[in-house]
Amino acid sequence: MKVVIGCYDGSLHGWESTASDTVSIEEKVEKLELTFAYSAHRSCTKCIALMTERNGDLMASGGTDEVIRVYNLKTKREIGELDRHTDQILSLEFIGRKHLISGSMDGGLCLWQTKDWKCVHTLKGHKPGPVTGIGVHPSGNVAFSTSSDNSLRMWDLTSGRPASRNRLRDFKQLGLPTWSLNGDTYSVVGDDRTVLIFSIDNENGKPEASIVYRSRVNATCFLGNDFLATGCEDGTVRIVNLGGDEVAQLDCSENSRVRSMRSLSAPNNDALILVVALSDGVIQFWKIPSDPKQSKKLGKEIKVGSSTHVTCMTALLSLPEPENEVPVKTKDKRSEDRKRKSENTDVASTNIKKKNKKKRGKSH
Repeated sequence: MKVVIGCYDGSLHGWESTASDTVSIEEKVEKLELTFAYSAHRSCTKCIALMTERNGDLMASGGTDEVIRVYNLKTKREIGELDRHTDQILSLEFIGRKHLISGSMDGGLCLWQTKDWKCVHTLKGHKPGPVTGIGVHPSGNVAFSTSSDNSLRMWDLTSGRPASRNRLRDFKQLGLPTWSLNGDTYSVVGDDRTVLIFSIDNENGKPEASIVYRSRVNATCFLGNDFLATGCEDGTVRIVNLGGDEVAQLDCSENSRVRSMRSLSAPNNDALILVVALSDGVIQFWKIPSDPKQSKKLGKEIKVGSSTHVTCMTALLSLPEPENEVPVKTKDKRSEDRKRKSENTDVASTNIKKKNKKKRGKSH
């Protein structure tokens, strides 16, 4: 089990459970220990992604400094950085073992292949505003993105081409896209306060449910396939069914905001864990049973620091890997140097950059 948070000062903090894979999720939570703290970005960290298929051993982070940093968490080593975008990085998602997709304030999306870190597709279509979020379907074949152009765009990731567009004219900006576990339902947030729930079976592009909140919505995530959790500015998490009816409320804090959430579930377990990151640096863990009304907060909490302002968070439940899978080998700096020279490619825009230690020292 891994939990990683990004902060306003550009730092990354990560925890990993020392418990074995055979114990319950609750026991994994109790055994979480701080394993790294990186000064990753010259300014605010905006997004983090962990590669699920490698049990989170590969991590990417994006910030307002316009670069994506890639880390091998197994070796605790930074691999390098990607700098194709020309503005802030707002969203990152790994797609299986082979690809990473990024969205930026510059209005574009980039699809990177992890074997050599080349940008294989640049997806453009949102204009004039930023890409505020990316949601990758559980199949990994399609993704949809949101922007301030009030459109919801679907992308065919196998071809790198647009698949469809749904313009929601009642809203100026859309964000926080997320899929249910089975990929049959997805949600977005309109103008920071309206949560829209869609079904892939509904071809007219209209939402199945629309929920308006008084408080700003900062985070959403599906709890399996039947419920959606919404984290708000007032420190609460509201849980609704797919029809939009509220079934439970979690009072996380009276003095801080919910910044990010992730739900974790294990096979053959009817309950899941909701990880909630608060703006004041506190990470909470809630056990959500099949009846969300019976939800309860676990005793374990993570506290980063009283002066730490959390901006993003991700979490992952490590599971035993299949024996026939071959781990992806990431490139080291020397092999990347040889590849650049042999292919004579444009390093600045397509390949992963070497770290410049002197320059990094000056920036911090």
